[in-house]
Amino acid sequence: MMVDEEKHRVVYDKECKKLKDLTKKGAESSKIEVVSISVGRLLLRINVSVTSIDAISRRIDKLREENLLPQLSELIQGLIRMWTFMAECHKKQLQKIMEAKSHVQVASCKITGDSGLRATTKLEMECLNWEKCFGDWINAQKSFVKFLNGWLIKFISQENEETCNGIAHFSKGRVGAPETFTVCKNWYQAVQKMSESQVSAAIHDVASSLHQLWEKQSEEQQQRVQADYLSRDYERRVRSFYEERGINYSNGTAASGLAGLDELEKNIGFMKKRLEKQRIIHVQAVKEVNAASSSLRSGMMSIFEALESFFLEGLKGYQQIRNPNKGGKVEW
Repeated sequence: MMVDEEKHRVVYDKECKKLKDLTKKGAESSKIEVVSISVGRLLLRINVSVTSIDAISRRIDKLREENLLPQLSELIQGLIRMWTFMAECHKKQLQKIMEAKSHVQVASCKITGDSGLRATTKLEMECLNWEKCFGDWINAQKSFVKFLNGWLIKFISQENEETCNGIAHFSKGRVGAPETFTVCKNWYQAVQKMSESQVSAAIHDVASSLHQLWEKQSEEQQQRVQADYLSRDYERRVRSFYEERGINYSNGTAASGLAGLDELEKNIGFMKKRLEKQRIIHVQAVKEVNAASSSLRSGMMSIFEALESFFLEGLKGYQQIRNPNKGGKVEW
């Protein structure tokens, strides 16, 4: 309909110019009358189109204010309840972690070998996925509000206003923006101020700590395997040494008896030193694994501190959105 109105207006302008030229040239009255009738018909069609467009615009305005605005209000109220719940939830999670007086020492658990490494890797992947999903979730909200606000702006008549300082910038107050636009503008400004960077950084730091833990676990596993191998080899050689000399061997007396035997061959003594050295290396690797695992508690505390702060700040922004039912920026 707007296209038809534009076409009529173009033809109308041409006919008006033609009528003006004919009148100026003193053309025959019959020609002037024909063009004048054409101009009148075109003007009538334009008026009908404008009236129809105006009626449709009023219907759209009514639908927006009577249907869209209540739904937006209900959605924002629901989001406020959700953000309130999330802030309280993360606060409780943080309190529980802070109340924990100890942490589990990974190297002391019975989950060893590849199963322990797989568990750490899986937890690292879950953290990275958590970071991605959280960012996607926030960006989805921002994109939705940005699109909605941009769509509504297209229906607002923005006329530049001259001031003593020149042309004034766009102001929703000057153009008489409807309530729906004001709510969406407030909502858009609120979500644009949200920054999830601290939460993402905290989650990423824990994922990095888990990767370092995996490296320590892998090293501990290698040192443990090496120590077990040397222990078995040492035990086998000591047993063989005793049996060759007809001495009754037992695990309980082998090491103490061995120290007092002048007949002990040098290679057996060398193996004992290697074994003791390897056990020391393995003990150090265990300590490093436990140290790496202890940092996870502080890392999780940082995550929930960042989450609680993020949702509290976001909640403040939501509570500043104009409530059309209460006529101002008050709590919903």
